[in-house]
Amino acid sequence: MHKYRAIVVTAVSALLMPLFFALSADGRHINVRGRVLSQGSREPLDGVAIRSASTGKLIGSTNIEGRFTVSVDENDDLIFSSVNVESLTEPVRGRLSVEVSLMPKPQQLEELLVVAKGMDNAFIIDNAELDVKGNYIHLKKHVRIPHKFFSSQKRMIIQPTIYDVTLRKLSYLKPVVFDGGRYAITQRRMHDFNDSIDPLVIFREIKTTGRRTDDMVTIADSLYVENTNHDFICLVMSSMEDYNRIVFTDTAMIARGTVNPLRFLRYKLNGVRVADDRYLPQPDIELRDTKGNMNLVFEVNKTTLNLGMGRNRAEIDALLDQFRAIDANPDMMLKSFSITGTASPEGSHEKNMKLAGGRMRSAMDVILQSVPENLRRNAEITTNANVASWQDVANLLRADNHTDEAKEIEAIISKYGNNSSALTPRMKRLPYYKSLLAENYLPRLRRVHYQIVTSQYRPLNDREIRQLYESDYRNMTKYHFWRLYSVTADSSQCETIMRRALEVHPDFLVAASDLSGLLIDQDKADHTILEPFFADKETWRKLPEETRYNMAASCLRNDRYSRADSLFFDLPDTPEYHKGKVYSAALNGRYQEVVQEVSEDSPINEVLLLLALKDNEQAWESAKELGDSAIEQYIKATAANRVDEYSIALVYLENALHLDPSLRDVARVDGDMTELLEDLEGENETGDTDQSTDI
Repeated sequence: MHKYRAIVVTAVSALLMPLFFALSADGRHINVRGRVLSQGSREPLDGVAIRSASTGKLIGSTNIEGRFTVSVDENDDLIFSSVNVESLTEPVRGRLSVEVSLMPKPQQLEELLVVAKGMDNAFIIDNAELDVKGNYIHLKKHVRIPHKFFSSQKRMIIQPTIYDVTLRKLSYLKPVVFDGGRYAITQRRMHDFNDSIDPLVIFREIKTTGRRTDDMVTIADSLYVENTNHDFICLVMSSMEDYNRIVFTDTAMIARGTVNPLRFLRYKLNGVRVADDRYLPQPDIELRDTKGNMNLVFEVNKTTLNLGMGRNRAEIDALLDQFRAIDANPDMMLKSFSITGTASPEGSHEKNMKLAGGRMRSAMDVILQSVPENLRRNAEITTNANVASWQDVANLLRADNHTDEAKEIEAIISKYGNNSSALTPRMKRLPYYKSLLAENYLPRLRRVHYQIVTSQYRPLNDREIRQLYESDYRNMTKYHFWRLYSVTADSSQCETIMRRALEVHPDFLVAASDLSGLLIDQDKADHTILEPFFADKETWRKLPEETRYNMAASCLRNDRYSRADSLFFDLPDTPEYHKGKVYSAALNGRYQEVVQEVSEDSPINEVLLLLALKDNEQAWESAKELGDSAIEQYIKATAANRVDEYSIALVYLENALHLDPSLRDVARVDGDMTELLEDLEGENETGDTDQSTDI
């Protein structure tokens, strides 16, 4: 219990803060902040009551750091009091900050401890269980209040709390407030019959006078938590006061760990892809480039294109076929057409440029004679010419493993630079000029390139999309990504494509939905992928069924049980979604609805459902039939412990921890196991048990 002393102190002070809150009725109010310390030790004092001197009403109290904030008349006085210190009156005088020191009062503290001890013997809250259903921790406990313990002139407050040890977070459940008859009447009068002044009035039950039997009060509430696998404890803070002081306080830990046998529930859900055509991306009108080469031959030093030479006619006809296809396609429009001629580097650069330019104009004239006017009317038509360099020749040679020749040419280039009049004669002197360069390499540099740019309403084919993806996926449309991952069999590649799709198009619903489904199949469910699409509560019901299912399944796998349940509720009970609905019902505490289906899935699930239903005898009988894996032995230990088979439970737990030491962390937060684990660790420390025992 020593580990939780700081928790208890904080909780008690927090309990006392709302009990006495009221405001001064007259004058201009200011917010006064300050700190209360113990005189001498300078330690902060928590739970110190602060009253308004003008009204006599309590308006606040200090926290564990001794700090407070109260609203008070700027001309009022503050009265500081507590059971173990001397009271002190401090004038406000318009100050916004006040620090006071209070003198300890040992005699009164001693008297209080005596009273508290006598009451403590009569007021005991037994241990309880923190049951988990979905994301809710449930506490239900009946508390007997001996009639001699309570008088007509007192108020009793029982404040249950749940402390998340993992997060160090304290949460308050609904308090039980029990007022004596006379206290209730006096309290109303003090508040001028305005019950709203008392923040605890909504929880109040008034004890009738003259009863000779004990009173039974019920502590019943639940708390929503994000992670039910954290370490939780239940603290109950009790306080009793009369009109002037707190006469008794106590704090007890009544539960450690949560009772949640379904933490081991086994199930497999499958993800689904969006199939509704209304949501699938459609191809857009796209700017398409068609590039190619022509091998046109010209007479020496002439610019006119002779269609009778070489393959000139065949090359031109192949190009014109492309124009005819564009003209015949009503969904296609020519945007631009350009041809670029490249001359080889021998001879004068200026002469070569002029010659190349003339040849391209001649070729363009021949081509355009056969291109319909309506096709080229709005198209941009251009010709370009350039001259290849001797470095281009060297590069070709090196690519073909003519390394020595390439180095020799580069040496000449290095010596004479780009002076074509100096380079050409020296290249012609090379012994391999005619046999190698003139015959094989210079002709390869005499090229004609063309480029056709069209606006075309058609999807890219799968090959084109793959090429676009590999060149630069950032230029891809939603349709491109969708089509690509739809025809990709490898799940790892598919995941990469989907994630890149969301990188480029964060609002791509179908990709997010399909990625979510893929991760479900891989047991890597991630509800955050679809989170942006579910931010608007008014519109998420309009999303595709497949998307809503994937989100529900992901939430279920990520322990967002309550949210998963609401999502599953809105889905039809189809074979695709049925298993998700079944396990959502089980994990959210509706065991009876699905006990048969869940139990049929596996023997382990059957035992877990019986434990959840508190059918402990049947759970133990069924658990005996389980195997000897770590999880199965842990479940056997739970079932045996439930039916008070302590020795057997201890052995099963020891075996489970021996097979899988990580289960020790589970046992530390498992309400069914915390005490058993403590006993086991205590025995091991004294050497009373072996490391593992067979049953």
